[in-house]
Amino acid sequence: MPRPWITLALCLSLGVCLAPPTAIAATVAGLALLLARRPGVALPIAAVAAGAWAGGATARWTAAQPPRPPAPLTGTVTDVRLVGERVAVQVAPDDQPAWQVVVWQGFRPRGLASGARVRVRGPLTPLPPADNPGNLDAAAYAAGAWVAWRGRGPVTLLAAAPARAEATVAARVQARRRLAHLAHPFGGAVLTGLLLGDRAAVPPAAVEALAATGAGHLLAVSGLHVGGLAAVLFALCWRISRRLGAIRPDRWAAWLALPAVPAFVLLAQAPLSARRAGWMVAGLLVARAWGRRPAGIELLGLAALVVLADRPQAVTEPGFQLSFGAVGALLLAPSGGGRLRQALIATTVAWLATAPIQAWHFGTAAPLAPLANLVLTPLAATLVVPLGLLGLLLSGWTTAPLEVAAVAAEALVALAEGFATWADLQIVGAHAAPALAAPIVAAGLWSAGLPRLARWGPVGLALWSAWLWPAGVTVDFVAVGQGDATVVRAGGQTLLVDAGPDRAARALLGYLRHEGVRRIDTVVLSHRHPDHYGGLVGVAAALPIGEVIDHGVPDAGGPWGRLAGELVRHGVPVRRPPPGGWRLGDAHVAVLAADPPAGLAENDRSLVLRVAGPAGSVLLTGDVEGPGEARLAGRVPPSTVLKAPHHGSNTSSGPRLLADACPAAVVFPVGRHNRYGFPHPAVLARYAARAIPGWRTDLDGRVRVRLHDAAPTIEAMRRARQPLAPRGCAPAEAVP
Repeated sequence: MPRPWITLALCLSLGVCLAPPTAIAATVAGLALLLARRPGVALPIAAVAAGAWAGGATARWTAAQPPRPPAPLTGTVTDVRLVGERVAVQVAPDDQPAWQVVVWQGFRPRGLASGARVRVRGPLTPLPPADNPGNLDAAAYAAGAWVAWRGRGPVTLLAAAPARAEATVAARVQARRRLAHLAHPFGGAVLTGLLLGDRAAVPPAAVEALAATGAGHLLAVSGLHVGGLAAVLFALCWRISRRLGAIRPDRWAAWLALPAVPAFVLLAQAPLSARRAGWMVAGLLVARAWGRRPAGIELLGLAALVVLADRPQAVTEPGFQLSFGAVGALLLAPSGGGRLRQALIATTVAWLATAPIQAWHFGTAAPLAPLANLVLTPLAATLVVPLGLLGLLLSGWTTAPLEVAAVAAEALVALAEGFATWADLQIVGAHAAPALAAPIVAAGLWSAGLPRLARWGPVGLALWSAWLWPAGVTVDFVAVGQGDATVVRAGGQTLLVDAGPDRAARALLGYLRHEGVRRIDTVVLSHRHPDHYGGLVGVAAALPIGEVIDHGVPDAGGPWGRLAGELVRHGVPVRRPPPGGWRLGDAHVAVLAADPPAGLAENDRSLVLRVAGPAGSVLLTGDVEGPGEARLAGRVPPSTVLKAPHHGSNTSSGPRLLADACPAAVVFPVGRHNRYGFPHPAVLARYAARAIPGWRTDLDGRVRVRLHDAAPTIEAMRRARQPLAPRGCAPAEAVP
């Protein structure tokens, strides 16, 4: 059994991971159990509560943006990472060393490594926060490593790094070069991720295949790699020590294998999972050298304490939660039986522990993960990774082992693709995370001697999942940069109005997965400009679409023609808007401006929709400008929320439209620091003069309007929910 301080440390880490919503619940539960005279359970829950409160305080403390360093700046390099074809250089400025700058470069001159002195030129920009649920929060992730700014350089080397740091980075570069020049380039690219921790170099097809089968962890350097290397070296050194007549060959083998652990972790660029595995394996080897056999859960606690001491915010990151959660569950899982039974139990337990974490952060689950990992993990552990590491060691003399490892890596991906054809990655939504956690929580409570909680705990988790699911009618203005993408959900149906530019497809898909959207019933493209339809190609490739509605003006050439061809290939019909609109659950979607006359510019051809729910309505205006707004005169009923026409350009949002719509709030879908200067100051002044509050996707992130409550409300990623009260408006005739 683990020592109490190890248990409390793990519970403290769990609390920080769940902060801050669980702080109150864990505090109340801890006090209740303490009053019930169950200190053995109350103390760990109290540790969870303490971690939750501490995590919330840490999050608020790190939210403050430090002052921008002067440009150009002089500083010391703290880290150099190879990311695909680029190099990420992390620099601590001399005048502000606590907050660092990451600079992306296309090449690395000799001597650019940790400890080098450099000068960074060029502008610095803050790292962006997550604008939508389900998207990467670069600002929070970087803040965990005390990085606040990013730049493009150039970076001028003032003084070279120490020889040891340069040798480490040079070894990575040399290994990367040899893997890139193998006769099997696809397998070599996969090995780059497996051995060097450079996931960006792995072909997207391989990433998707492994992720779809729940084997994406193979691309994260972890215990599979570090432990496998240490086991091979330990066995080899043990044999040699025994042949040489050593009294305790296991001690000699442990000391001789130990240096390889930090060496490999550094070669693999020390990702969090590798550091966790490195500390656990190093602790095990040191304990064996001293003649002791520590419990696995104690080694996991040691690794957690060391990692969190260096980077406390890491506990909120998916990588930490997946890595420590999977290993912790495996260590606590029941053992016994044959090898096949043990392997099946291990893969099932690991999946049960990580499935709710994956759902919470990414909105997906891999139902075939236990079976796929039963095949893929041993193949990677016993053949691909050991042979690849051996090939790197021998690559100065021969590349034959690396070539064989590359072929094995290609076979690994082919097997993953075969499993993916049976059961692909499933979209479950973040709301499913508590329900997915029910089995592992019930098993843990039962083993802790709490059968009553084991019976009722899963019920509470299922109710929590139901509460998280957005009921009723919601209209979400998704942040897709300088473009439009609006998601309307009602009665289990989904309407997507515009899909943003092509470069924003990934952000839009991440958001849809997080929200649990498995199918889009209808897509309405307001008009044919790329910032409104470019992302539809990526969405159509990932999700089934029922139909696409367009204004129908003949135009078969250019980018629109290519998009129409893609929709035909996916079997998606393109139709004109139905007269009178249509029902979407409890909402009604009306088309206010259809059949545009000849001679109108494309912006003024925009389909204008009005989504009416039980408690309010939203007016979606596309990119209409002056002529398009003139067509709407007298057709626009009062609406609760108005999407600013044409992103808030000065050629739109005329007085007549504002008087007719009489909105209680306006939403500006605009890109951060967009080159057009949208929304225009004059337009902001028009809304301010009418006391209409504005919400912006560049500043506020995703904006959600709820139309099903007793009164409509509006909220955003970075703004709290507010009620939308009806406003008194002047009649349209009174507008000059």
